[in-house]
Amino acid sequence: MLFISTIINYAGKTATQVIEKIKNGDKQLKEKFIEDYIPFILKVVSSFYTSKMVDLKSSDEYSIGLMAFDEAIEKYDSSKSRNFFKFAELVIKRRVIDYFKKTSSISKNEIPLSCFDSNIESEIEEKLSISDIGWETDGYEFIYELKDFSKQLETFGLNINNLPDYVPKHKDSRRMCVGIAKKIIENKNIYEKLKTKKYIHMKELIKVIDVHPKTVERNRAFIICLYIILDNDYENFKKYLNEIF
Repeated sequence: MLFISTIINYAGKTATQVIEKIKNGDKQLKEKFIEDYIPFILKVVSSFYTSKMVDLKSSDEYSIGLMAFDEAIEKYDSSKSRNFFKFAELVIKRRVIDYFKKTSSISKNEIPLSCFDSNIESEIEEKLSISDIGWETDGYEFIYELKDFSKQLETFGLNINNLPDYVPKHKDSRRMCVGIAKKIIENKNIYEKLKTKKYIHMKELIKVIDVHPKTVERNRAFIICLYIILDNDYENFKKYLNEIF
């Protein structure tokens, strides 16, 4: 994945939560957020060129991209768009195209504006829906979720690097663990014990599942992983874990 080095730790929060904090007046966080995603902005702006610009950062298009990213932060509504970075790319592309149309600054290195003449917004949205963003922008949100997941694992004495070792080899065992994790979340007492005391209340759990305690203990790490995932809004992370279920 491109630009992985720009991913930073925002106290385990998703991009949506970071933006909410910014909108509540955290100006320093906003400046840091924009600065860390300059590579993302450059990537979007550079997509308008058929050849690489020597100094894209000194271009008007880059300045417009920065302002558009700032605009995306202010206008982002999580109830209308789940992925901030898809929304931000759309805003940046719109603003750059507006700039091209106003200045007619078309050179042989730029994409033809005729591609967007019929209906600028619908054309861009169509392009976005055909996965021209793909993993790379979904990945930013995914990394936030991954970082938060990793932090929560650590509170249970688990390490994300050992995740492959936690996953049972047999599909039936994995499905069994999913069922146990769901039972834990459904049972208030068991759930609270796990959440606050960081241990599985085995006596209570055995009352609601038909599984031997030794089997639960053997799969404890994976059950906790599933509990964390099910207890949080890890939409992207869940997609990447579907294969193990």
